[in-house]
Amino acid sequence: MSRDMSLLRAFLAIPLPGPLQDSIVALQRDLREQIPLARWTRPENLHLTLHFFGEITQEFLEKLKVSVLSVKGCQRPFSVEVKGLGAFPCRRRPRVIWLGLEPEAQLRQLHGNCMKVLLGTGLVTGPEPYSPHLTIGRLRQQKPDLTDLCNSVARSPIGRLPVDRLVLYESRLHSGGAEHIPRLTVNLDDESSPEQNS
Repeated sequence: MSRDMSLLRAFLAIPLPGPLQDSIVALQRDLREQIPLARWTRPENLHLTLHFFGEITQEFLEKLKVSVLSVKGCQRPFSVEVKGLGAFPCRRRPRVIWLGLEPEAQLRQLHGNCMKVLLGTGLVTGPEPYSPHLTIGRLRQQKPDLTDLCNSVARSPIGRLPVDRLVLYESRLHSGGAEHIPRLTVNLDDESSPEQNS
């Protein structure tokens, strides 16, 4: 069955500032020798996902834009510290390599606020367990035990992530990887109009 070309992939996320991206790239460089077969996330694709919508129509994307705008009224900016290395589904057989965020409470609250308004769109069916993390790499074939490595960088601070805007992205898949295109940016720290992207 052919894929409907009118569908697009979309997700809601918090973008990373340049200095934090640089710090994560430096860490990825250090990790390459110890995890040689990992595919590392490109700097421009680093982000903190709040919700992945999967494939949706352009019409539904417009509905999402309206819903995301309403989050602005119930959320003030804050920041979290990026620290700790982890893996999904577990450190002994990792598929996803990620960085932790502390404290998690405000991020969970933000996620909850987003889910409240997104439930009205009809696509989001209910609250899901949310585990805040920054994906920095993936593994396909090789599954090295990363327990010792994760423990060695467990408390090393990497940088701070300001949570001051939400971005609704369209994700386009190419042979060289995904391209994330911002379709709406909502600033949490001012009363100016949101940035509408084409």
